[in-house]
Amino acid sequence: MKDSSIYYSVGALLYTAANDTNILDDIILEKFNIPFSLAFSFDTTSNDAEADKAENILIKTLDKLFVVKKDRNFYIPKLFIKVLSTSHITHLYKKFGSLLDLITGFILPDFSVSNADVYIYEMQRINSVLSTPVYILPELDCMALLDLRNRYNHLYAIKEKLSSYEDYILNILVSTGNILNMLCVRHKVDENIYQSGPVAKLLSDIVTTFSSDYIISAPAFEYYAGIGWQEGLVKEIELDKLHGFIGKTIVHPKQILVLNDAYKVPSIDYDDALNVLDDKKIYQTCPNVNNTRINEPKIHYNWAMEIILLAQYFGVKKY
Repeated sequence: MKDSSIYYSVGALLYTAANDTNILDDIILEKFNIPFSLAFSFDTTSNDAEADKAENILIKTLDKLFVVKKDRNFYIPKLFIKVLSTSHITHLYKKFGSLLDLITGFILPDFSVSNADVYIYEMQRINSVLSTPVYILPELDCMALLDLRNRYNHLYAIKEKLSSYEDYILNILVSTGNILNMLCVRHKVDENIYQSGPVAKLLSDIVTTFSSDYIISAPAFEYYAGIGWQEGLVKEIELDKLHGFIGKTIVHPKQILVLNDAYKVPSIDYDDALNVLDDKKIYQTCPNVNNTRINEPKIHYNWAMEIILLAQYFGVKKY
């Protein structure tokens, strides 16, 4: 498992268009519940000219953010850029220059066996010259993993390629949009993605393959308004956590508060984690602090470490 808090700190990952001219004011005025992360995407650009224009707007956004931060104290989320292709990485480095110091990482779409080596090579080149590391968030497209005859070999081949760059892999993202579209599935607000058998099995296979070495962020929940959306999101987050995901792609700022509250560590878990990690008790199996369950360090050590790291980012709630 990852033993540094930074890998657990992506949390609520909100996407916005790279040419969004309003997001800067939203950050400066702290309009969003914190903490959260922000990803700039070029998905809405349809050609090179539009992408170039969006890049120029993003440069102005980052430049102004850098200037304003010198005079004002406000929360800056972790910032990510979702690249368009493997070649886009070097292009952004040449065009953005030192402004990339503000960027925590690049999101690498459609990450697969066929492009993994190029993606990693390009990132190695960039990180060899930058003053601060830029992490990567490989995004797995579930459509490429749909073929059951090749799924396991494909997943483990990806894992093997990532192993050479493991410390720079902040999170692994999972995109389910294409597979849901192919299946003609769109769940209701009181339903969740795990009720779709083919998708649930695929998500389980991804977690089984990668979770021992990487943090995996859960796919998005599309509802953010109307009756029952908060309850639906909370239920899906609880299932995300039970399946081994940490954090989640967010489709609207209103979802950030719900996710942050859901990921706050219950005080009983925090106390139990401290108990499990206590050097004096490390080999003792004993009832927990309120005598409701057994703490067994050999079994619960990784869980306890994760609880402490999550508490550092999301906080602890009393109950």
